[in-house]
Amino acid sequence: GSMKEHKATVNCIKVRGNDLEFVSASSDGSCIIWDMRRFARNNSLFASTFFKAVLYHPDESQLLTTGTDRKITNWDAFDGSAIRIVDGSTSAEVNTLDITGAGEFFVSGGGDKLVKLWHYDEGQCQFVGIGHSGAVTKVAIAPDQRNIVSVGDEGAILIWRTPEQLIE
Repeated sequence: GSMKEHKATVNCIKVRGNDLEFVSASSDGSCIIWDMRRFARNNSLFASTFFKAVLYHPDESQLLTTGTDRKITNWDAFDGSAIRIVDGSTSAEVNTLDITGAGEFFVSGGGDKLVKLWHYDEGQCQFVGIGHSGAVTKVAIAPDQRNIVSVGDEGAILIWRTPEQLIE
């Protein structure tokens, strides 16, 4: 099937656990939730940003997005309403997100060269990793959640130890 509604670059896609739906994040200011059987849009999210990253919370009740507006937004995955908006950075776009298996914590990275570890329910940044000399372009939490890997546009690959009190 083919689906085309975005008017600009699609920067990220995530497939829902049931393989029936996926979400696409675009530089056109929209995230679209797609039905994989009907090849049609189920819902859409709009913001004044070029969306850079999107992910489902592990329980799939919410989506998390980020982009050029420096915000990290929690959205209701069913009705598309914004639940919470926090400042992901004070100075630059946020490019990337990853979330722990239970959804208690998530990680962000962006143009401010920082890797940030957040408490999901509180929406508070718990730890900040300083080490990149360029924008952070991707973050990933290891399956055992003991390490976080980040890459930057300067070519660096950094491995961060997850603080012991946060390992689920």
